Amino acid sequence: MARAITKKEVAVATERSDRRTRTGDQWLDSFFPYRLYRASVKLQLRLHTRLRAMRMSPSQWRVISVLKAYGALSIGEIVEATLMEQPTISRVVSRLEKNDLVARRPSTRDSRMTLISLTAAGSEVFKQIVPAAMRHQDLALEGIARKDVAQLIATLEKIEQNIEGGD
Repeated sequence: MARAITKKEVAVATERSDRRTRTGDQWLDSFFPYRLYRASVKLQLRLHTRLRAMRMSPSQWRVISVLKAYGALSIGEIVEATLMEQPTISRVVSRLEKNDLVARRPSTRDSRMTLISLTAAGSEVFKQIVPAAMRHQDLALEGIARKDVAQLIATLEKIEQNIEGGD
């Protein structure tokens, strides 16, 4: 059974229609960085509501996610994985450490380096938030075949390589 269209959906559709009839050339409609940015921001905004409910910032979630994905990392490695600035990462890690979500320990590879890792409490917080993150991803990818998603991920990886190689 079809669901009713909300007033907000009508307003958004009308705005989109109005935007297309404007006198500009709509060059942004096919500009990849713009489209990627819009999709990314819309996806992030949906998750921010869940994060706020848990009193967690998007930066904290990003660090927790990276540590869950890659294990114990140095501040520099977290910076590289999150693409966030080093002072921001240092503040975020300090806050997470104060809340017992991460712990610091000396590196066994390099005594000058400290590694950051999730605590049991940090892993528990991850487990509470990741279902919402996965639901948001599923919503964004609805109606897109798995092979197309895999191709999109491969394409994004290639774009990152191209950008890094172009420096």
